[in-house]
Amino acid sequence: MQNSSGSLAVPINKMTEIKRTICPLDCPDSCGIDATVKNGRIVKLNGAKDHPITAGFICRKMQRYHHRIHSEQRILYPQKRIGQKGKGQFTRISWEEAWEILVNRLTAIQSEYGGEALLPYSYAGNMGLINRWAGYPFFHRFGASQLDHTICSAAAEAGWNRHCDGISGSPPETVVDADLVIIWGINLKVTNVHCWPFIQKALRRGAKLVVVDPYRTATAHAADYYFPVTPGGDTALALGAVKQLLENNGIDSSFIQSETENFHDLVAYLNTISWETICDQSGLDRDTIGQFANLIQAHPKTFIRIGIGLTRNSRGAMSVQGITCLAAVRGLFDGSPGKGVLLFSRGFRGDSARLTYPSLAPLPTRKINMVQLGEALTVLQPPVKALMVYSSNPLSVAPDASMVRRGLSRSDLFCIVHEQVMTPTARYADLLLPATTSFENSDLYGSYGHFYMGKVDPVLPPQGESISNFDLFQSLARRMGYTDAPFRQTIDERILDYLSTIDGISVTDPEAGTWIHSSYGKSGESLFGREKKKFQFAPLSVLKEKNVARLLAATEAEDPDLRSRYPFLLITPPNTNLLNSTFGEQYPGETGTVLIHPDDAGIHGVSNGKKLTLSNGRGEVTRIAAISRDTQSGLLVAEGIYWESESVTGGINDLTSQKLTDSGGGGIFHESRVSLRTDTNT
Repeated sequence: MQNSSGSLAVPINKMTEIKRTICPLDCPDSCGIDATVKNGRIVKLNGAKDHPITAGFICRKMQRYHHRIHSEQRILYPQKRIGQKGKGQFTRISWEEAWEILVNRLTAIQSEYGGEALLPYSYAGNMGLINRWAGYPFFHRFGASQLDHTICSAAAEAGWNRHCDGISGSPPETVVDADLVIIWGINLKVTNVHCWPFIQKALRRGAKLVVVDPYRTATAHAADYYFPVTPGGDTALALGAVKQLLENNGIDSSFIQSETENFHDLVAYLNTISWETICDQSGLDRDTIGQFANLIQAHPKTFIRIGIGLTRNSRGAMSVQGITCLAAVRGLFDGSPGKGVLLFSRGFRGDSARLTYPSLAPLPTRKINMVQLGEALTVLQPPVKALMVYSSNPLSVAPDASMVRRGLSRSDLFCIVHEQVMTPTARYADLLLPATTSFENSDLYGSYGHFYMGKVDPVLPPQGESISNFDLFQSLARRMGYTDAPFRQTIDERILDYLSTIDGISVTDPEAGTWIHSSYGKSGESLFGREKKKFQFAPLSVLKEKNVARLLAATEAEDPDLRSRYPFLLITPPNTNLLNSTFGEQYPGETGTVLIHPDDAGIHGVSNGKKLTLSNGRGEVTRIAAISRDTQSGLLVAEGIYWESESVTGGINDLTSQKLTDSGGGGIFHESRVSLRTDTNT
């Protein structure tokens, strides 16, 4: 049955019905959700039982998401700043006044400084394919600076593409038939929870679980074998395993001969590196690396789930290269039952130009890496004069947040923020515009962790005077006088236009609330064979030279000067409370914990619950000590991106660097050197 808006709905009584939607957050699970609506409000959220991956349950973060939708903290009306930047002091205005301010300021900036003086800043706060990219047609037409979207997965994509360009990952369902499951650099029980039931089925069959991670995560606690690799040492472990397999005749010669090229180049490189170097870089001794390789050799039906988080260091892309080479050596791409590799599903391949319309740009414009926002707002020339933020909270998520904060504080920077709640970034806005949640607009959702997608219609009408990203930029374009065809589209027209370009699906006009399966998610066929491609052990670089997976030195972690001043290495993985910085408003005044090894705690006089100040040349933050052997000596682990506030100065990304990964231009969030001091008052 459909309601008046066209979305799948099941009436319970005259006042209550269940409406189907999809989780919009940056997570590989992309869950189907049944929303119970009573008297115009969502009162409960459940996982869709008929979704093949969601299977009736959702994480506890999304179970509470309706409280954000109806929260008193929602921004429901346009506002303009009346106080000092960063103080969060605003007054309500009408949309007409907001449009007048926005159009006049952008027109004046464009006239005086050129279109490139405007910088958009967005990411995956809403993963809907239409609303995520909704601003791009406008920014191209305006001639704005382009934002290079590198902050999360760019290094992982660069590493994967080096050997597996154009290749999808294996369906997560494949893991059920595996005899060995390797979870590499992802706390799967926290950040990919719907893959876990498939793994449990394999474990009940007798499969063994291996976890590779710098600290003992919740997932690692469930493992049969845990390998505490050094942060960034994943390449060394992977290549060490290949070296061991070569010595033990443990390679899949048939797959290598039929579906790969240039294996001899990797072998030649491995012959030049010593076991001492491999052990030093991985943080594991040779016997341990041998144990890891022997497990893989003893279990032909191996499935590797690779995490994006392991790439957030200066050797991140190379880590993916090393792991994919290990997988190819064992023939894990051949499509046999239980054998597979999953980093991204890549199941839905559409024409992105139908979302972004780069043809609207009158001239090529500069591209600014979003990891380096701090530099862009403080030292870039010609300067950024206007910043438009949507679907992101850069003051919390961008590295070197102290510099971002200085940039946002500039009196000559016109800052527009389109947001649902008062984030730390929103407090610096000159013009604050109310944004809908995904439950209040139509969209199309794919997934990067499985092979199902779906179209959704609104569960609720927009709350207050909030508008979607799509409506914001379509309206702004028209008010700027842009009459190009993309700005005359409705959201349903754009959805159908994009759907018509997606390869791997047969449905081009799906009913909202149904699931579309990609043909790339079929099992039983070689991932390379079906694309008529071969795994490249030695791909060509842009310089047209062969490049094999190889060991690299760490940029910050191994810097002698930094090591002498900042003895601890800091990583900043996610936790169960937050998704990146989303939901930070639910934990006001909290700073989060930092795991510290008992040996380090003893040396520095740290006790459980004690306040610790972590600092380096970029800034300092306070965290609560949690003494644990789950981390390594010399390694601090600060989970979660908690918000700064009036009572909490700064956040964990005050400590992280704007330096970039080895390939892809990603951020090195898991490679910061810090010192610590204890608070004598706690």
